[in-house]
Amino acid sequence: MNIQVQCCGVVILMLIWYFSLRKKLLGLESVKLFLLTMAVNSFCITMDIASVVAIHSQQTIPGLLLAFICKTYIVSLIWVGYFGLVYASTDFIESRAERTRKNRVYTVIVLLGTVLIYSLPIHYYLEGNVVYTYGPSCTTTYLFALLFVLVTLYKVGLKGSRMNPNRRRAIIIWMTIWIIAAVTQFLNANLLLVGFASVVGMVILFFELENPEANLDRETGAYNAHALGEYTKQFYEQREAFSAILLTWNDSATGTEEHSMQRDTALWHVVRYVEKIRDVKIFKTLERELVLLTSDELRMQEVYQDVKAHIEQTTGRSNAVCYVLLPDSLLLRNVDELFQALHHFRADRRENAEKNCVIVDQAKLKQYKQRNETEILLRSAIEEGRIEVFYQPIYSTRTGQFVSAEALVRIRDQEGRIIPPGQFIPIAEQSGCIVQIGEIVFDQVCAFLQENQLRERYGIHYIEVNLSVRQCENLNLAESYIEIMERYQLDPAHINLEITESASIQARTNLLENMRRLIEYGVTFSLDDFGNGESNLNYIVDMPVSIVKFDRDMSQAYFANQKAKFVMEAAMHMIHDMELEIVSEGVETREQMEAITALGIEYIQGYYFSKPLPGDAFLEFLIQQSNELKS
Repeated sequence: MNIQVQCCGVVILMLIWYFSLRKKLLGLESVKLFLLTMAVNSFCITMDIASVVAIHSQQTIPGLLLAFICKTYIVSLIWVGYFGLVYASTDFIESRAERTRKNRVYTVIVLLGTVLIYSLPIHYYLEGNVVYTYGPSCTTTYLFALLFVLVTLYKVGLKGSRMNPNRRRAIIIWMTIWIIAAVTQFLNANLLLVGFASVVGMVILFFELENPEANLDRETGAYNAHALGEYTKQFYEQREAFSAILLTWNDSATGTEEHSMQRDTALWHVVRYVEKIRDVKIFKTLERELVLLTSDELRMQEVYQDVKAHIEQTTGRSNAVCYVLLPDSLLLRNVDELFQALHHFRADRRENAEKNCVIVDQAKLKQYKQRNETEILLRSAIEEGRIEVFYQPIYSTRTGQFVSAEALVRIRDQEGRIIPPGQFIPIAEQSGCIVQIGEIVFDQVCAFLQENQLRERYGIHYIEVNLSVRQCENLNLAESYIEIMERYQLDPAHINLEITESASIQARTNLLENMRRLIEYGVTFSLDDFGNGESNLNYIVDMPVSIVKFDRDMSQAYFANQKAKFVMEAAMHMIHDMELEIVSEGVETREQMEAITALGIEYIQGYYFSKPLPGDAFLEFLIQQSNELKS
């Protein structure tokens, strides 16, 4: 019976070898260790058969050869346990150096067991078809094999919570079967089950983890996203550099089913083409993009030019694909950072739209990391209440008094330092944090107005509050802001909301609807930053605003450039003819203030009067100005 069981094991292993090697191997460390473990198992089951044959033939072969064959078989059992432990350790969260140090300890132990087994005596039992070995050599085998099994179960069962769950489960099942087989064979020596139990373990590992088909994308034959993660993680663990090319199809203009099919066909052809290029691994991501990995930057550039030329030739388009090139993977710390960076630069590739390619160099990564750090700072500031509102007073040229102010958001870091708005506002817009920040600012402004009675006590008629582009896209903006004003029982005439020209372009429909509802409620609007960017007089005509704000650049250009002077004067007259009022921002000297006043512009805002001030300092400023007027 035993020889038949072992022969079945050999057949099973041969099948696993066939299915393991008939597909291209990625070169993962876990796969290499699996194949090595399977090789040891194949040797073990072969020696198991050889030992049975040798015992049956003990009358015709030398005793030393018989002992060597039988001891080699039982030695192979502890080597199976050793490689099972080393294989299980591939997923543990520890440095490669630490893993290597532990593996050296395991190697010393298995070598010690090998020497002891070969040194100790072994005995043979043969009666009919019942064949087995026993004695000190076999007992030592049980002890060392059990040691490796228990250490494996301890590491995987108690310390492997962050392992690949499939690997953890498969190894626990394998080791449990091995223990059951060993105990059964120890109690009934004529049942030679341990070797076959190892074969069962290989079957479990193959189907759960190491089937090469599991790493391949069925549509294209490229390696899949899971394989990409495992492969790149291996490089980072070993601190070995590689270069990467991300190919993303530029199909944003059309999302038709026909176009999707064309893209899928193009993907398949690119994979077939790249497979012929030496030293390149190609992967397909979950976003149906391709990632090519090469050994270094020079090879990356060669492959990029080659693949780019092939795609342009086959598609007839120079912009069919957008490329993100990462010359050195070690510019990033780990796999998570790698994928986040590739995703970011893929979305941001329009920065280099002419070449349809972004090269992720050290300078770009520095900017990207700073952006991430700022986004983390923004989110923590929101959660920890480090959003503040500063107020910059606005002067009325008609009354000679400060009649309003602009609310400006400020954020502090954990040490209490103010972060420059130019550093965090663009990132807040991109990340979407600006929506939450905008609501916090509006809430604080309403609370400040209600608490301090600014109109009655200080003559401040209203506070201007900026609306971001992202806020203007929100259909619920008006409802949310009305709810906040009602909560503070605030007169809506105390609020003026500033929109920008970009907001009116990108969110025109939603913006106009929000403006209509808020104007009906009693809120007024200003058009902010007129003169900055894509200024268009039609915005003033189309938007229901009551105030237009000339931005700092336009105000300063008036004093430095004759043409700008003519433009500003013409714009001013047109705006006044439409019965709208003007705020001139960025006024910094007395001479500028007097010149702007002489023009007939209604309001002035700038450092000549005051920089933006925290709430308490703003109130002190108003009191001081009031006292100066009285004196």
